[in-house]
Amino acid sequence: MKRWERPARPLPLRARPMKNETVVSFVARLAAANDFPVSLLLRTIGDCVPGKHVLDRDARLNAAALDRLVVLSRTPAEHLRRALPTLLTAPQYVPLPTGRPVLRFFRGDPHPLLACRICTLQHGPATPVAWEYRSLNRFVCLSHHRWIGEGPHLDLRSAPEIVAAQVQYADLAARIGHNATYKALTTSWQMTFRWLREKRHPALISRWTTRAATLGADRQLPGSVRFPEIVQLMEVTGDPDWRRHVAMVEQPDLRIFYRHTARRLGIEPDAFTTGNSQSDPLAEWVRILRHRFATIRDELWRGHYRQPNWRAELTPFPESCHFE
Repeated sequence: MKRWERPARPLPLRARPMKNETVVSFVARLAAANDFPVSLLLRTIGDCVPGKHVLDRDARLNAAALDRLVVLSRTPAEHLRRALPTLLTAPQYVPLPTGRPVLRFFRGDPHPLLACRICTLQHGPATPVAWEYRSLNRFVCLSHHRWIGEGPHLDLRSAPEIVAAQVQYADLAARIGHNATYKALTTSWQMTFRWLREKRHPALISRWTTRAATLGADRQLPGSVRFPEIVQLMEVTGDPDWRRHVAMVEQPDLRIFYRHTARRLGIEPDAFTTGNSQSDPLAEWVRILRHRFATIRDELWRGHYRQPNWRAELTPFPESCHFE
């Protein structure tokens, strides 16, 4: 007799489901609370092929498997549905069998991420590991001041500027929208990584090294230690007005942009305008943006200088929304 064919009995200890947690994560925490192998508990819930490779995935349950999970976890079905979003959605492709309890594993989209360790322990002290669906705009657990984004999870109480950067990031995302935020984040993340790898802007590298030592991070200087500067850079490169400025002004006036960015990052005002700045990642971003709008810019300035009174006020630039 297979395990899912045996009568389901309540487990001795409970684990409270976390908001937006995956089904597999909840079952794994329930198994840990009861000192029970997670693969056996998954097989007890329904017919499946579990293994370590599914622990960061999610699972769909048919009605019979959900009923068994309710009994095993001693948690009402409505509570599970409220916390575990997968239980509210039907399979998109092949429907689950109905003649027996069944689980089917799948990769979540977006992929589940590790939850805050302290938040997890508050929902069950057996294990600090849980996988959850969350907004890509959340890199920091503001409740416990912990980094929960890419790289190791770190205690940020000694680096409040990273916590403050999360608040700034959320405000920026609400202001410019998801797509613009994602583009600005990708650009700024890669740009700061290249500054680090190419050993540019020693003041920034020194700041990141000191911050990493304070946090106990490894020598690779993960994205968490660069996050305040990433957000500061995003506020410039993601700003439609600054993008319009970069795309439309004449070459000498780009100094205004470079100096503003340097001041925003807290480095020397001429950091991007002297030395080997022409090969700097920020200068490359400027060249790419200006190339995209070269035709519009050239037409505007040619028309302006052809006017008899070309020293008069310049024709207004296009609306900033055109420079995303």
